[in-house]
Amino acid sequence: MDLTHVLQSIPELLEEYARLLEGKTVVACLGNTRWLGAFICINPITDHVVGASTTEDEGFRHVQMHRPDFLLVSESLHEGTGVSLVRRAERFDASIRTILITNRESTAVIQEALDANCDAICFETEEFTPVFRIVAGGGVYYPKEAAAVLRSRGLSSSEPQPVEKLTKREVEVLRGVMLGHSNKTIGQELNVSAETVKTHVRNVISKLQARDRTHAAVLGLAMGILSLEAALNSGPALGLWASSSAPTHR
Repeated sequence: MDLTHVLQSIPELLEEYARLLEGKTVVACLGNTRWLGAFICINPITDHVVGASTTEDEGFRHVQMHRPDFLLVSESLHEGTGVSLVRRAERFDASIRTILITNRESTAVIQEALDANCDAICFETEEFTPVFRIVAGGGVYYPKEAAAVLRSRGLSSSEPQPVEKLTKREVEVLRGVMLGHSNKTIGQELNVSAETVKTHVRNVISKLQARDRTHAAVLGLAMGILSLEAALNSGPALGLWASSSAPTHR
């Protein structure tokens, strides 16, 4: 893969990372020592890393000590596993935003990551910046492989059942939530006020019986209401509930 074209955009990317990380902290736990060293040496990321390790237990100690805003972890570690670390971190503090990097597009790994409530599943072949941008904004990054696992297992008996079909505008708002956009940004995109967006979000959460806006986005992917790829490509991210003529989700 020729990445020469990326060189010119690096200064802009670094400025974006500086904005996204302002006032935030990161714990990185990667099994590849070279990758870990390279990651923590990137300016401005360096100033926000409060813990760096290559094993699950070391990573969790950093999580306990620092309660970071972000936990970046690879599936394979020198000792332990990335998924197990994500699970422990989520149980310790659910507000920590977790990103799992994996080189395997296996259903088993994806299932484990979803069960651990991981906020983002990033394959090594993907660009990292869009993933971090979404997670930093409070969204979830589940590529089509992860969304397929969500849909195949359906809504488990422990999950609430949707009580009403979403309107087209509510789906558009939910798409923005999935992408980590603020109410203000979503409002600007849809030419409505942030207060109107807030009302739509409240209605979406109620209709899907979600715990919060992030959970609503996960449910939207599970039900086929949303498509991450379509949203990232600025295409229609509307699924089965996009219009009154669309069939009801089963």
